[in-house]
Amino acid sequence: MAYNFRNRNLLNTRGAYLGSSGSDSESQDDSDPDFLTPSRTPRRSTQNNTARAGGASSIRNLSGKRARGNGEEHKRGLRERHRRRRKRFSQVPQAQISRRTVLSWLIGSGVIEEKEAVWYVAAQSGNILGEGKVNREGILCSCCSGQLTVEEFEVHSGRKTRKPYQYIYLAGSQVSLLDCQIEAWEDKEEEERRTFNNIQPASKAVDRNDDACMVCADGGDLICCERCPSTFHPRCIFMEIIPQGDWLCPYCICKYCGNGNGNGPLMQCSQCEKKYHFRCGGETLDLMNPPVAFCGSSCRKIYEGLHNLLGSQNELHDGLTWTLLQRTDEPFTGSYGEEEYKRIQCNSKIAVAWLVMNECFLSTVDRHTRANIVQSIVYNRGSYVTRINYSGFYTAILEKNDEIISVASIRVHGKRLAEMPFIGTRGEYRRLGMAYVLENCIESTLCSLKVEKLVIPSVSQLTGMWMDKYFFSRVQEERLVKELSLYNTVMFPSSVVRLHKNLAMLPDLNLSPQENEGHF
Repeated sequence: MAYNFRNRNLLNTRGAYLGSSGSDSESQDDSDPDFLTPSRTPRRSTQNNTARAGGASSIRNLSGKRARGNGEEHKRGLRERHRRRRKRFSQVPQAQISRRTVLSWLIGSGVIEEKEAVWYVAAQSGNILGEGKVNREGILCSCCSGQLTVEEFEVHSGRKTRKPYQYIYLAGSQVSLLDCQIEAWEDKEEEERRTFNNIQPASKAVDRNDDACMVCADGGDLICCERCPSTFHPRCIFMEIIPQGDWLCPYCICKYCGNGNGNGPLMQCSQCEKKYHFRCGGETLDLMNPPVAFCGSSCRKIYEGLHNLLGSQNELHDGLTWTLLQRTDEPFTGSYGEEEYKRIQCNSKIAVAWLVMNECFLSTVDRHTRANIVQSIVYNRGSYVTRINYSGFYTAILEKNDEIISVASIRVHGKRLAEMPFIGTRGEYRRLGMAYVLENCIESTLCSLKVEKLVIPSVSQLTGMWMDKYFFSRVQEERLVKELSLYNTVMFPSSVVRLHKNLAMLPDLNLSPQENEGHF
């Protein structure tokens, strides 16, 4: 018999995917009663661990000798003592902080007190090479009264390790800024922003599927996948004939043969997140890195190319740098080697990037699951519900003098397509071409990875600007519209215009014509 549709009109009285109220805590709760977020297990107290580690007073003494018990447990003890100490002073509201830097984030989080004394401590000798005081603008040097960034303070102290947060200590608690970053990242409020969007059907729910179409985000008569919670309007996936019996959505079938059963188990590509049979194409699991598998060589090259860029600052003109970030949940070992230091900086800058995005965009809350969309994208939060699974997102930032001034979110769906749903610049830097510089860096990176097309959303008022200045075009061709319906791109209301750009052989506008000739 014909497949039975499930009418979702009663659950979708508001119909819009993105919230427009500007608040994440609206009094009206219109989330799906059949879906819920399971309660979290309370965090275990660290009081006993703190008591054991509280005997030592610093990570190093100033003669350069290691303090007894130095290790990750000892460092956690120091951070816990520092956490108890900082309860004596109040945190500075993030809205009152004018510059968005890692240091200002630590002050706003209450981990560091404004005007707190800091030392730069030599790695080998343990000697104090520089002294200053922390403020919202950076570090005020005690010897010359100069206002310096964190990196400038290290150079001013006669060192250039490129790991300044590891060697700058709070004079009072003798905890390094690097340990302060870990403490701020492990804060309960910060942790809540990045937890897995664990939206699951209620245990006794009759309807275990999503309430919004994967393509247009609206409700109504939806056809439901038998294997995952995804639902679709038949017209949105160009379905002319309703299938008989069970039906599997585009995310539950092999990208090569179109079959969800037979030909062996389905594997998921770590880059484009499409499913595939090994017999049809693609790779087996990497035994050296078990969670990683790819549907083909192009996705592997894109994945490796993006991960090689993570955390590395790329210098541009006029003191600007751009960096690609992605949150990672790998545990900190306490060794603070090159990769771990870079990972801590990535996570900290993700937190700052979210503050910038929160300034630039009104709160965008999914009406059905109550997930904060922009926040989930910046923190690349995953979910069992496909349309709010943002685990594949990266964040690109533009910085000047340690300050993050422009932020963009990107996701690459394989060699055919990348999307950039959000790009924002802080108010004082707007109309200075900062978003133009960052967007061009993203395009150049995608071109180097052989990605063919970039898709963005645009409000109608800015469509002309994107088309005239950035050379985007409207998504109108039927073939492209059909192709986009097969990808898990971020959904927006029907009033939002979708634009695209072919990336092949685009010039890098941050390079001179002579440099561009050798760039391709």
